[in-house]
Amino acid sequence: MISRFVSKIFERLFQKKGNYAGMTTFPIGLVLFPPPAQRVLSTIKLAEQAGIPMAWVPSWPVGPDGLAIVTAAAAQTSRIGLGTSITITYPRHPLTLANEALVLAEIAPQRIRLGLGASHRPEIEGTYGLDFAKPLGHLREYITVLRGLLWEGAIDFEGDYYRVHARYPQGTPLPRFPIWLAALRKNMLRLAGELSDGAMLIWSPPSYIRSVALPMLEEGARQAGRARPPLMVSAPLLLTKDFGVVRRLAQESFAVYSRFPTYRKLFEEAGYPLPSDGKLPEELIDSVFVYGDEDEIRRRMYAKREAGADEIMATVRPIHDAEKETRALLEVLASL
Repeated sequence: MISRFVSKIFERLFQKKGNYAGMTTFPIGLVLFPPPAQRVLSTIKLAEQAGIPMAWVPSWPVGPDGLAIVTAAAAQTSRIGLGTSITITYPRHPLTLANEALVLAEIAPQRIRLGLGASHRPEIEGTYGLDFAKPLGHLREYITVLRGLLWEGAIDFEGDYYRVHARYPQGTPLPRFPIWLAALRKNMLRLAGELSDGAMLIWSPPSYIRSVALPMLEEGARQAGRARPPLMVSAPLLLTKDFGVVRRLAQESFAVYSRFPTYRKLFEEAGYPLPSDGKLPEELIDSVFVYGDEDEIRRRMYAKREAGADEIMATVRPIHDAEKETRALLEVLASL
């Protein structure tokens, strides 16, 4: 649990500005990983007391459900923005998610972001036993159905993956929550530009943000005749100058993702092909992780912004002294 002194740092880090969408200077949200769920809830409540504007809660195929934690947090808070990062779409029908959003619309109107993602073939087929065929088509239909329900209160849709005919009773408060899409590769980024309210990008160096992510978002938005949605980029924060420590933590973190070909292809397109042993190139680690002393961390955070990131999802990664390092990292964020 975040201690009392960290709550004080939060107060300096973010001033109370109401809805997260209203922020105008370097918007930064914090990612809070379960389990345990109760610790995440306690942290979110402390963060709200301190004025932090946004918390993101991930989900895994096997483990605490991020949307359930967001719902519980919504009932115990009144101001902080809350988002899922991500809700996996294949096992959750869009009508089911819309119905869950109705609850959140009553509890926490204008405070929720729904972060969606298809996940990866090994998880959908290997863990859930579902067909992962054509994730782009699946997500296109999913977002279309979900947006119709969230924003219009009705949908009559016949597609390749979903056939949905539903209408909420007249007078039902509609959620109208922003729909964010986890997008790594070109086609998914293009789809995010076309249909989503924001794209979420992890494990991405500045070169990929500039040369791939932003152009694809812009292309999708242009084809749809709309403005480009914002791009949010992840930033793991480590207060250390020891690159050996950073390298070790990076390799440990990537072990979770290494079985997914999507990340290998992303790194190749960013100019960092993985060797046969799967070890991350040092240049890639250096460009993705935000580490060093306080001044170097500021420089690296600004580099992500200068590369084109509109928002940052920050994850604090203490190494030795959790309280001391967390305090220092939050003070750095306060200065941005």
